[in-house]
Amino acid sequence: MRRRTRRWAVGAMAAVVAAVVLPAVAIGAGPVRIADGEPDNDMQLSVLSPTEAAFVQKKLAMAAAASSGARASTTKSSGRAIARFACEHDPCEGDPNPSAWPPPTGPSLSKTLGTKARQQINNYFCGPASGQIVINWSRGITSGTTNGEDATTNWRKQSKIAEWMKTTSLGTGGANLAVGLNNPSAVLKPDPDWIYVYADIGTMQEFFGKIVTDIDGFSMPLVLATAPHLVGEEVNHLVSWPTVAPGAHHWIVIRGYDGLWGGSTPIIIKYQDSSSGYGGSTGSFSDALSVVWNVSRLNQGGHVVW
Repeated sequence: MRRRTRRWAVGAMAAVVAAVVLPAVAIGAGPVRIADGEPDNDMQLSVLSPTEAAFVQKKLAMAAAASSGARASTTKSSGRAIARFACEHDPCEGDPNPSAWPPPTGPSLSKTLGTKARQQINNYFCGPASGQIVINWSRGITSGTTNGEDATTNWRKQSKIAEWMKTTSLGTGGANLAVGLNNPSAVLKPDPDWIYVYADIGTMQEFFGKIVTDIDGFSMPLVLATAPHLVGEEVNHLVSWPTVAPGAHHWIVIRGYDGLWGGSTPIIIKYQDSSSGYGGSTGSFSDALSVVWNVSRLNQGGHVVW
């Protein structure tokens, strides 16, 4: 299946903008449960081998360059960076060296990956649902319903991905979520050395650099840990979560951005949620960078799988 990128226009308003919302998935009768898919005190970051650590350092250097305010390319981005994506069959074409990115003109001004949202199958499976979106994308699956257990429209069922991630009723720890994505049967790597890691988000600028690096440099989504809507946070809550959800720890997929650091317009972050019927919504949404950074920072200090 060919993956296509949809570019969404961003208005001059600094307010949060909602994008496409998929129909809610019917949930069985019974008391409403809030999506809560990450354990408390999930502070153990990924443990890396020397080779993996070297690759992450290369990505961090790319992220620093991406958020340095470099001039943006005026060339429209219409899809994934094929020249930097691992081929399913040899021989691969193009330059396999992602360290050449960003170009002298800077990263793309805007890029959105054509991922397809999936519904979490219970209140604590937001991690496997997010991972399913990432895995499907890397395998070229960008259509089908939101049903995470449909084997015909998913690379692997959501329940199988939960096994890879060691998900329990307490949710999915970030380091285990990364391990699940790195399973040889999961993500199709965009680079031979590619690895997902669970890491601190850092400052807002550092976080944005990570987003641009993965989205524009590798055409890969990120998975973000969030507190989607805390009490008293009337500004810093996800638009996909209009209702307060005290204590909820929730995973979402970062799939795109509009704007660059140091630009004249507010930066908008594109993401997908999986929580319809569990306090949030399932579909595609947009929020200001400051909102997305804050809902992660307010969740155990802020962490991302990138």
